[in-house]
Amino acid sequence: MIKKFSIGGMSCSACSSGIERHVSKLNGVNSVSVSLIGKEMTVDFDEKVIIIENIIENVEKLGYTAVEYGKANADKKFDANKMKKRFFISLFILLPLIYLCMGGMINLPVPNRQINFPIQFCLALAILIINKKFFINGVKAVINKSPNMDTLVSLGSASAFIYSVVMTIFMYFGKEVTHTFFDSSAMVVTLVTLGKWLEELSKIKTGDAIEKLGNLLPKTATVVKEGEYITVLTSELKIGDIIVLKAGEYVAVDGVVVEGNAGVDKSAITGESMPVEIGVGDNITSGSIVKEGHLLVRAEKVGGDTLFSKIVEIVKTAGASKAPIQKFADKVSGIFVPTVTALAIITFVVWILISKDLYTAFNFGISVLVVSCPCALGLATPVAVMAGTGKSAKHGILFKNAEALQNSCKISCVLLDKTATITVGKPKVTDYVNFTGESDQTIFPIISALEQKSSHPLADCVVEHCGVTDKTVENYQYVLGRGIIGEVDGVKYYIGNKELIPFEIEKGLIPDSFEGKTVLYFADEIQLVSVLALSDYVKEDSREAIEKLNSYGIKTVMITGDNYSVAKRIADQVGIDEFEAEVLPEDKYQIVEKYKKAGYFTAMVGDGINDSPALKASDVGIAMGTGTDIAIDSAEVVVANGSLTAIPKTIEISKKSFKIIKENLFWAFFYNVLGIPLAGGALSVLGVVLTPAIASAMMCISSLFVVTNALRISREGKDKGHKKASDEFTLTIEGMMCMHCVSKVKEALEAISGVLDVKVDLKTKSATLKGISSVTEQSLIDAIKNVGFTVTDIKRTKI
Repeated sequence: MIKKFSIGGMSCSACSSGIERHVSKLNGVNSVSVSLIGKEMTVDFDEKVIIIENIIENVEKLGYTAVEYGKANADKKFDANKMKKRFFISLFILLPLIYLCMGGMINLPVPNRQINFPIQFCLALAILIINKKFFINGVKAVINKSPNMDTLVSLGSASAFIYSVVMTIFMYFGKEVTHTFFDSSAMVVTLVTLGKWLEELSKIKTGDAIEKLGNLLPKTATVVKEGEYITVLTSELKIGDIIVLKAGEYVAVDGVVVEGNAGVDKSAITGESMPVEIGVGDNITSGSIVKEGHLLVRAEKVGGDTLFSKIVEIVKTAGASKAPIQKFADKVSGIFVPTVTALAIITFVVWILISKDLYTAFNFGISVLVVSCPCALGLATPVAVMAGTGKSAKHGILFKNAEALQNSCKISCVLLDKTATITVGKPKVTDYVNFTGESDQTIFPIISALEQKSSHPLADCVVEHCGVTDKTVENYQYVLGRGIIGEVDGVKYYIGNKELIPFEIEKGLIPDSFEGKTVLYFADEIQLVSVLALSDYVKEDSREAIEKLNSYGIKTVMITGDNYSVAKRIADQVGIDEFEAEVLPEDKYQIVEKYKKAGYFTAMVGDGINDSPALKASDVGIAMGTGTDIAIDSAEVVVANGSLTAIPKTIEISKKSFKIIKENLFWAFFYNVLGIPLAGGALSVLGVVLTPAIASAMMCISSLFVVTNALRISREGKDKGHKKASDEFTLTIEGMMCMHCVSKVKEALEAISGVLDVKVDLKTKSATLKGISSVTEQSLIDAIKNVGFTVTDIKRTKI
């Protein structure tokens, strides 16, 4: 059984490492992983040997809290708010303590030492009691042989306090005492509490992208039952329920539209900002938002089975997982606290021997304890992993684990399946030639009438291109393997392959652009009227993605089972120089192995069942989220929107995350290597001396640097050379009848300088696009008019 637990009270990587070591030793536990950032523990255990209560009990023995995941306090700022309260109360008491300790140095009035030191004792004791958590957890950690940051802080603060108490007692027995550490003992825990509060806020911000994902789904939904609208909790929804969706509402289920039309924003799932129009029979996924319109949706997947819930779980799991580079940091953290404690004792002994002054020796010994920071070392990797996985989720890229995030930056060769990866995966009419003097508007309804009666897989795309018609067909006949014969308006027509046509077709009549495509011949009894070429077609952004990968110096290879001519045509279209054609499904695995043996760090991108072995074999398997479940399960990275532009974005995010990880680790090691000798008095001969208070402030700053540095991952980099759109246009267009019309409109709009992201919808007779500020409404109207259509309405909104 695998079970997740929410863990409270962890302050550094030594805490998480200690819990892992302790729980992993329990009989019946197979494996355990603790996330410091996610505050959670995942345990794989044999429920016949050990029960959940035993695991929780053992964690609590270490000084931490543990509850089953989902039953913990839902307020993510709960710990931060407690630390904030502790800090301000401590600060309120600390200010008069500092005055009593240091006021005399600047000639401010203070009581004599016999009165001053006892007051300092009371104030310092109050602050230590307020921050007793450090001492309780620190002692428990030592007892359980898992010392952590709390151990160092409590040891340093307690040592300073005890020394000061002893010196105060000596003063009453006549010994001359000039210095105590009451202020330092209190300041250490106060500053560490401040640091932990700010660190907690930064960690919350680091995980905000993931938190926002989880909060998108509504808590309630409106369902139709026996003709009545009833509001229920989304957790109570069942398969088959009819859910009512209005403009502005988020979708809580995966389902099918049974009534209505609406514009739907799927950006939370796909990263695609442009809304899409859906209607009866269309699928709709959870996490989408209805921008306009009204829908009734039949639920097919609910709760944890929805696509959105699975995405959130993948992102959370990845954010809590450990990158390979973190293993070294964990090993160092495991021995860090005992090593620092030993160094502090050595520092104390050396300075006693050198200075013969107990105060000086204590000052340096305590400073060494307090300045050292296992937190920075432990946080270096997980905060960057969480920030990286959160940012990638915004772009519809889902890393299943931290190892995939780390490895993606090493990709040097991307192998791409063709069908439904580079191409859309369904045919459309790509070429059309009219051999008569008749207009297309006359011919298309006849073609459509014949194809509307057909159940052939290619019929739908022909009808989509030519438009739906109400013309009737008489004497309809389907000739298996050849095509359709029928009469329209009293004339007999043929549409199908060359063998169906009742006369010889002149050689050289068909253009070269038809080569490698499925050709449909449309003729009457005496002449060839027109020909249509059908083929799978390249996705709009595939070429852009390939060009970007090539600009990174990454080798791109296309793998397809299609013949050489089809493969070459697609490769030439997208700019791929190398391809493997007529490949059997079982051979894809061998091709991946071939490139790995050639020294490439490979990524396989695919979507089908036949891609699964290759996805597993590659160094990084990337599955299109629009593909099969088997392919998605076989991959380490899932691209939710199925767009190839996500591949270079995956590599960009990985490189940025790994760079931040290396910077954080360098800082963590550099800080401790420099800070510990400095705190130990290595430069005291030059007058550079750290007090325990300064040392504790340095330790807090070190942790904050690591966390805030990771937040840089979430910042969007500037896309050089790319014009940023400032306006969004929606055009209503009159006269579009078929996909041929759609292509004309799209090409006309894309030809306008400054126009970006053009989308034309035949169903709604509309076009949406983005444009820079120089794009005018009149330029759009004129462009549409020049290709034979009319703009009846145009709306411009600022982005």
